[in-house]
Formats: sequence, C-alpha cells, structure tokens
Amino acid sequence: MPKLCRTNCALWIIPSILVLMIGEGNVLHAQKTANVRKARVRLEERLPSEKSDLAGTVAGLKIIGVGANSAAARAGLRSGDVLIAYNNRPIANEEELNTVIGFFEHQFELTARQPTAELAVYLGGEMRVHTVRVLIGRLGIDTREWTLAGAFVQDAVLRLDDYASAEKYVDEAAASGHYTDDQILHMRMLCLNNEKDADSIRQTQVDELFKKYDAEKLRLFASYDLVYYKRFRAGAAVFEKYLKIDPTDISTELTLALSYTGLEKYDEAESLLTKILARPRNAQNAPTEYVRSVVSNIQAKIYLGRAQFDLAQESFKKSLDQYPGDPYYAIAFLYCVARREVAGEKTGSFEAAYKTITERLQGTDKLIGYHFDALRAFVLMKRQSTSAARAAVVKWKDSADAKRYIPLFWRNFPNGAEIVDNWNLLMEEQTFASSIRSRTDSSAPALSPARCRAL
Repeated sequence: MPKLCRTNCALWIIPSILVLMIGEGNVLHAQKTANVRKARVRLEERLPSEKSDLAGTVAGLKIIGVGANSAAARAGLRSGDVLIAYNNRPIANEEELNTVIGFFEHQFELTARQPTAELAVYLGGEMRVHTVRVLIGRLGIDTREWTLAGAFVQDAVLRLDDYASAEKYVDEAAASGHYTDDQILHMRMLCLNNEKDADSIRQTQVDELFKKYDAEKLRLFASYDLVYYKRFRAGAAVFEKYLKIDPTDISTELTLALSYTGLEKYDEAESLLTKILARPRNAQNAPTEYVRSVVSNIQAKIYLGRAQFDLAQESFKKSLDQYPGDPYYAIAFLYCVARREVAGEKTGSFEAAYKTITERLQGTDKLIGYHFDALRAFVLMKRQSTSAARAAVVKWKDSADAKRYIPLFWRNFPNGAEIVDNWNLLMEEQTFASSIRSRTDSSAPALSPARCRAL
C-alpha cells in the first residue's frame, strides 16, 4: 500500500509493499544488482537519449523533504535524491529503513563502534551511486517509494506527456518479473490519461483497473499517485467510480472535493462539502471534528480560487489559530492579506501581519523563509518600494532551495505567477548591481542595468 513517510516522526503508517530480512541483506543486494541489469536492458531501449546510461537498483526511497538541521541536511541531501542502501543493506520502503536503522543503533550500543553509517544515494536525479556518511539514527527526511521503472514512467508522463512510452515501460517492467504487483500498479495509476479532452479514454482505463484490482487499493493509490502529482482529472475519475461502489465513504468524498477544487470545478466541490456537513450526527458517515476541519481547509482553497480573499483570509485565520505553527496556513493567510492590500482593501495591513507571523514561526526561516520574503517583496514592489523589495530577497540569492521552490510553490496560488516573476526580476537586479560594483571596483566603466541586460 502507498504511504507518505517521515523517518524522524511518522505522521501515519500504511502497510508496506515489501519486507526486509536483515540477515539476508547482502544476498538481496547481490540479487537486485543482477536483476536490475536484466531489467534495464529492456527498459533502456525506449528511453529518451539523456536517460540511456541509467544504472542502479530496482527500488529505493525518493526524498521529498529534508528537515532543517537534520542528519540528512548536514550530509547535504536534498529533495529529489534517492536513498538505495543503508550500510550496504538495500532500502526499498520505509519499514526497511526503520528496521535497518534500528539494527545498527542496537549494534552500536553493544559494540561502542563509531556511530556512523554509509548511505548509497542517487544525487539530484543523476543515476550514479554516491556514498554519504551520516550519524546512525533518524535521518529527518520525508520520502516516497521509488523504483527504476517508475522513474522512467514518471518522466514520460509528467515531463513529456508521452503515455504510449510510459505504458510500454510498465509492460516491460511487469514482464521482467523484478517488480511487485503493487509497484506495477503505482505505475499504471500514473499512466491514467489526465488530458482535458480525454474523458472516454480515461474512463475506459479506470473501468479496466476496477475490473482487475481491489477497489480500496485503487482509491488509496489514486490519492498517493494522482493527487500528489496534481493529476486531478485522473484522480477524480477514480474517486467518482469508487463512490458508485461505496457511496458512504467520506474520505473519498473529501479527496474528490479536493480534486474538483484543483480542476476549478468549485460548484461541484462545494456541493460535495455541503452534502457532507448536512448529515445528521447519528448517520454512519457523519462528519467528525477532523472532517469538519478538512472541509474548512478545502472551502478556503475554493475561496482562494474564486479570489474571495476576505473569506479565504478569515478561514485561514481560524485554522492558524487552531494550528499556530503550521507554515501552510501562515503563508496562505499572509497571501490573502497581501492580495487585499494590493487591491486597496486593507492598506498597511500586510507589514503588521508579516511581523506577527514571522515572529510566531521563528526557526522556520532557513526552511521556508524565502516564501514569506518573496510575498513581502511582491507587496513592496506594488508600493513602488524597489530598494526595500530587493533587500527582502537578497539574502536568498545563494539559496538553491529558494531558487528551486519559489517557482513551484507560488504558481499553485491564484495569480501566484506574479510573485514568481517579481522574485526573478529582483534576483536579476541584484546580479546587475553586483556586476556594476565589480566593474567599478576594478576601475572599469560602470554599466547601466539596461546595458547589462543587453549583454
């Protein structure tokens, strides 16, 4: 079954796909090394040219988040890296990693050896094994299960929109015999057509999956593989089909409402939410307090999508009061304040809100502070305070995470591309200013920003 994992503090646990036998770790590693060579021959025949030299293990854990000051962060690991072995023990899922870490922690207690472990990883999408040493113990990472064939499928679907190649990769992986049924199903879920005008194709694919697989498993995998990648059309088709089988499942209704919201089908989403909240308390699928909080969160996203920033701000404020340390609610709340100020509704309110929020979330600045500063710089630019806006972002000019995640994060907000464009402009201006200072210091003629752009 799928899951989202946190190695230092499990948020929730779903049964694992695979199980590791500690005593057989070296044997498994040798088997997987041999098996992947055979599987790779078939898979590489249709790979894009830049992927033609892939080599490595069949399965691992892809890092999707690294905790600040964690063992992984200190070792230089980043989102996108893939962990494939811990002290030469192959890692295919979260349970295996926890078991191996526990084993070596116990070994250290008995022998008092140097408390470090060697990680084998693929760094930054480069499919070549690197080794990294860390202190034995929790790594402080969020992960998703990863497979070699799954990486090919993901690249074909998410980057190239090439469903034909993706399906061939899945078929070849299934024929190789080196992947579990669940791993193959993860890949097939990602192959569900998500194009706007492919309703009949998508529905046929969904119907076929429901004939072959357990409905509950399909529901879980759709949340893991489709909603995670914002493939909301494909996800909605699975959830709609599931609700015909079990119309009382409230978690599927919520996920479907979230998918509708992602598709900007706000009326359909609100209709579902209203239906959930209208149920009497003694009903089998009556909403709990937790469900009501999820409903409130989805409703806030609907308000955002409709540019009803006053209502969205009120909703996020309630969530922030309930969960004062939640960075998403903080950023969403600030975004609504910013949009209202920019529109002339609440002049001067942003700076006060920004100060309150950032003081409350002290300690997160290294992790997500660039999101707050990108938003503040946007508001300052709208006020024609260019120098102050540049000062807000200059400290992030050397941050690889800021450069990578600002474009990804803010485009998920309505008109958030403005924040991204503003950020990029300010970063460019900083580069120009540095160039001017450098040339001036070396007694060379100073260049104007316009001239720098031309060069």
